[in-house]
Amino acid sequence: MSDTSDLVKIAFPLNPDESGGISVERLWAQPLSDGTYVLDNSPFHAYGVSWQDVVSAELDETGELVYSAIARRGGHSTYRVRLPKGKSDAYFLEIWPRLEAQGCTYEGTGDELRLYAIDIPPGTSVSHVYQILADLETAEILEFEEGHYARP
Repeated sequence: MSDTSDLVKIAFPLNPDESGGISVERLWAQPLSDGTYVLDNSPFHAYGVSWQDVVSAELDETGELVYSAIARRGGHSTYRVRLPKGKSDAYFLEIWPRLEAQGCTYEGTGDELRLYAIDIPPGTSVSHVYQILADLETAEILEFEEGHYARP
């Protein structure tokens, strides 16, 4: 993520079943000269968007920027990983090298949720990363879900 001094937050309203109890996820974004915004972090709850996507947002009645549409795709895919209860960041870091070797990056929540947003950059085999995650899930090492798949 970039230095946050020139970034804004954009609210992404969530459906109750997508959020684990929260009603909105706020993502950092860089304002562009055409009035759109490029996302500067990966979503933990919002579906259909990924890091580097360019989005439109409108000010609501409270002055908050609220997501309205995708303007351009950035080519990144997002998968979300949840660790088993009682597991820590150290546990995640033991399995991370397999994904890192594929060019992935991640952001973690750093709290009891044990959530990680995995960014898969353009040019990386999403199917290969998916298979790694599926194998880890089958072995009951983690759970995962697709947040957004960027078609090549």
